[in-house]
Order: sequence, then structure tokens, then C-alpha cells
Amino acid sequence: MYIEHPEFIIERAKDLPLWRYMDFWKFLKLLNSSELYFPNVEMMGDQHEGKIPQKIFDLMLKEDELLGRKNKFAQNYKEFIENRLRKKTLILSWNANSTESFAFWKMYAKEKLGIAIKTNLDRLKNSVKDAEENIYIGEVRYYDDNKPTYRTGNTFYTFLTKNNYYEFESEVRCIAQIENDNTATSKNIKVDLDELIEEVYISPFAEKSGLLEIIEFLREKNNLSFKICISGVNDTWI
Repeated sequence: MYIEHPEFIIERAKDLPLWRYMDFWKFLKLLNSSELYFPNVEMMGDQHEGKIPQKIFDLMLKEDELLGRKNKFAQNYKEFIENRLRKKTLILSWNANSTESFAFWKMYAKEKLGIAIKTNLDRLKNSVKDAEENIYIGEVRYYDDNKPTYRTGNTFYTFLTKNNYYEFESEVRCIAQIENDNTATSKNIKVDLDELIEEVYISPFAEKSGLLEIIEFLREKNNLSFKICISGVNDTWI
């Protein structure tokens, strides 16, 4: 179920559509299972994801020194986050944007069978109401590498902050944490598809008529009501 948490803030994305780009086969799996795939942080393809940047770690070490800490707080905190929590923290990312993104089509759905799911914050929250796991939803905060700041009061903080090089992603994250299973690297989490999917956009790279017919068939087969849209990205831009 969706759980509120003070570390998870929604400001700029509150009234924006949320987008998730994927290939058709992942979309088909979603429709067949009514489950969203949440990988853990180590599986997200970015080796720096969920790690404490060196400049921030240096600040933590200085604070240890200033406060006269003898317990190596900074080092222990870093090891706990990077060696334990990265394995137990599951993340599903969405792009908050008023329109579909040419860049995201290129990055995540460039194949001829790519699609994008469009939803919004309320729909996303409602879609996980029957999930067994606690789901937290919040915006990623972007920091200036020349002005590093940090907080150690909550372990979610590390997974909600990224370098401002990534600010173009305008990312909203759904986060769950595995409590007891030390072997799991990902999890499929139950969602209400009618709540989740407001619209489905067909990739500008796709053979549109054929894919449109397939998605229409799947919509009827699963008794869903989402609108099907053709990407507004002009083919001549590609």
C-alpha cells in the first residue's frame, strides 16, 4: 500500500503527468500479471546509484573529527547504506513531464515495439493500495556537486538524491524495502491496472497500425479502459 513519509516530497510533479517508457513485452507482462517489476538498487545499471559521493563522505569524515566521534560513524554509515541497503531497496522510476519526451523514447523505448504509460500521482498512489509491500513515492532531489550537502537522519535520503547532471530526468520514485529476504534482488508488486494506466502512447519508432490493433485487443481482453494514443513526436525528427 502507499505510505506517506516525511522524506518523500512531491512539489514540482504534483500536477504533472508521470511517464514510464518500456518495450512492448514488458507492457504485455504487466497486463498479464497486474504486477510492476521493482529492481533493487544494484540492478539499476548505474554503479553509483545509492552510493554516497566522495565529496559528501569527506564532509561526514570532517564532522566525525569535529565532534570527536570515536566510533567511525561516517565509515559505518557508508558501509551500511552501500553494502546492505542497496540490496534491500527496490526502486521504480517515473518521469514527471507535461509532455512525452523524445529523449526518453530514445533511451528506453527505441525499439519498434516501444510504448509509454501515462499516469498521475493520485492514480499511482491508488494503484498500489492492495499491494502487500509498503510503497513510498517522492521526487528525486538534485544537488550541485560544488555545494554538497547531506543528512544522515533517514536512510531513504541517499536513494532520493542525485547529482544535478541527472536533473533532466525529473524523476519520481516509488520505493519499497525488503525486510527479511536477504536473497531477493527484485520483486513484482501488485498494482490495479485500471487505476495505474490513464493512457498508453505508441512509440514514434513503431509500425503504428499493427501495434495499435494489438493494444486495443489487449485492452478489451483485460477489461481495461485506458486511452490509446499515437506519439506526437514527429517521425522526421528521428
